[in-house]
Amino acid sequence: MIAPAPTANADPDTPPAPPEIDLPPTPWSWRIALVVALCAVGALAYLGSSALTAQPQVAYRIQAGCGVVFFLGLTALFSKSLQSVSRKTLLWGLVLQFALAVLVLYSEHAQLLLRRVGDGIGALIDASDKGAEFVFGDLAKEKGKAGFVFAFRVLPPIIFVSSFFSVLYYLGVLQLFVRLMARVMMYLMGTSGAETLSVSANVFMGQTEAPLIVKPFVPRMTRSELLALMGSGMAHISGGMMAVYIGYGADKVAILCTCVMACPCSLYLTKLLYPEAGTPATAGAAPIAVETPYVNVIDAAAAGVKDGVVLAINVAAMLIAFTAFIALFDIVLGQFYPGLTLDRIFGTLFAPVAYLLGVPLEDCDKVGNLLGLKLAVNEHFAYLKFKEWNETGAVVLQGRSKMLAVYALTGFANFASVGIQLGGIGAMAPGRRADLAKLGMKALFIGFLATLLNAAVAGLLVDQR
Repeated sequence: MIAPAPTANADPDTPPAPPEIDLPPTPWSWRIALVVALCAVGALAYLGSSALTAQPQVAYRIQAGCGVVFFLGLTALFSKSLQSVSRKTLLWGLVLQFALAVLVLYSEHAQLLLRRVGDGIGALIDASDKGAEFVFGDLAKEKGKAGFVFAFRVLPPIIFVSSFFSVLYYLGVLQLFVRLMARVMMYLMGTSGAETLSVSANVFMGQTEAPLIVKPFVPRMTRSELLALMGSGMAHISGGMMAVYIGYGADKVAILCTCVMACPCSLYLTKLLYPEAGTPATAGAAPIAVETPYVNVIDAAAAGVKDGVVLAINVAAMLIAFTAFIALFDIVLGQFYPGLTLDRIFGTLFAPVAYLLGVPLEDCDKVGNLLGLKLAVNEHFAYLKFKEWNETGAVVLQGRSKMLAVYALTGFANFASVGIQLGGIGAMAPGRRADLAKLGMKALFIGFLATLLNAAVAGLLVDQR
């Protein structure tokens, strides 16, 4: 049966979405078998690791290996049509994800390259500090009279890095990397050109900026392609936020590595959760002839500043609101259950998730707390707490736990991002707003799981630190 194309909020000036067939649903017997298998994997992770306390290196790898299987099984459990999943897309996606991880974790040349890129981003932060100090004086200095002032220390780099990346985009530098990666994934995984190109662009661009590269194709995308667009956006962070988190002291190699690994990971998770049911308009071809929206370098820099200001204001406003809400929640909760806080709740709920990443048992509640904050509030709030722990020593994490936390936190997957994408991508394709709204929570699921899978893969491969 052919499902009719969406008509709600249709724009007469844009072409209709392609028709899609009704895929057979995953049989309930398969879902029940997957639930049993997931319980067995969870038990194996705990029992296998507990039996090898004298060999922590092996124990951590058992935890992480079970985590990889568990997260994949969880996605399969909720798959719309498990029997319709493309084996080529799934297998090659896993191969690419592991290959990238092995390359970064075991190749000195790859690590050196990523460190150089990280150092370059650090240089951008130093340059932005000079601009901020010129405008704000001591308020923007790291050791000024006023101490650390978030608004003047953290927000200016977002503005400058956003402007810098806009210039790189105008000059065509970003497109070289994006097109190369898109061609490799499209050829190996069999995904469409438009979705693969946008997913690749997410390495450097934000969740509403990357889709602009394929803007003409968004109205004609299948639902699976739209989900890939959204899920990948939540599995990555923008170049501006990358600079901020590196400035917070996060591992440069880990941040850059997880952003690259998230490309194939988010793509194959999408096709596992929501298999392709239509014929993509760009199947077998990458739409690489993308026009730049800027007139010249100055226009690109100015437009980047404007985008950076909007992002910086949004970051500040979100942190003000959510910090206040969390404080209020703790106050109200304390009236009924003294000593109970949102931190403790998140730590308890997400500790098993942290365990499946390969995090040492004694750090699971702490890393679980960060994961909960990332999902419920945003990754910036979680990174701020991570930074505070590192600087004050109030909470001490092992080196392995810190590294895996960076892998798991580096992504825009939070509830607020659903609304951000609905507004941003919806503006490019008004006729697809209904589809975008229906796919929002699925995209959040994919984005969150992609970062967890990246962390679990790293936990499986990395040596004990």
